[in-house]
Amino acid sequence: MPSNAPKGGLRAAQRAFTHTKFIDAAVIEFAERGYARTTVDDIVSRAGATRATFYLHFRGKADILRELYDRLMATFEGIYDEMGSIARQPTLESIRGWLRTDVARWASIRQYGAPLWEGSVIDPEIRTLVEQGYKIHIRYLAEALVAARENLALDDAEITAAILLAPLRHFFDPFVQGRLEDTERIITVLASAWMAVIKETGSAAA
Repeated sequence: MPSNAPKGGLRAAQRAFTHTKFIDAAVIEFAERGYARTTVDDIVSRAGATRATFYLHFRGKADILRELYDRLMATFEGIYDEMGSIARQPTLESIRGWLRTDVARWASIRQYGAPLWEGSVIDPEIRTLVEQGYKIHIRYLAEALVAARENLALDDAEITAAILLAPLRHFFDPFVQGRLEDTERIITVLASAWMAVIKETGSAAA
């Protein structure tokens, strides 16, 4: 029975399927070989496609990292909204809970974070992309703090957010590389530090 779907729609669906297939193949290759050692041929072979088809979708493997960056950022979407409520009346337990949720997300995006970290070391454009992502995190947390503290200026909130996120970033890199295990101990220590900074921020804004 002939399909009633428009040919253009079928082509778009096939293109999207192939595009995703390349990305999924790259994720596996990056995990097995590392980003630097993975070649376009490795990705093409894993995807069961051709180099010509690959280059219809990507200029090179760095383009795949850009899409992994988008997936990674989407995973953290909305995570700072809850921090706005917590910052109004912070407790060690509520901050620990938020940090546990954040760190739990790290495990779900390790396959994206590891190649992005490696790519940022060897590719200036990817390094810039990662830095931009970090600034976005600072901005989102700052906006949550401002929502919780009406007298807090956004510039001051961004300084506070940078102070809070710096140690998380410090531990994120070794985590995605598989070199960090005792996350609960880190969360406990970080929660105390976050509590002190958030309370001081509230006092200064009052």
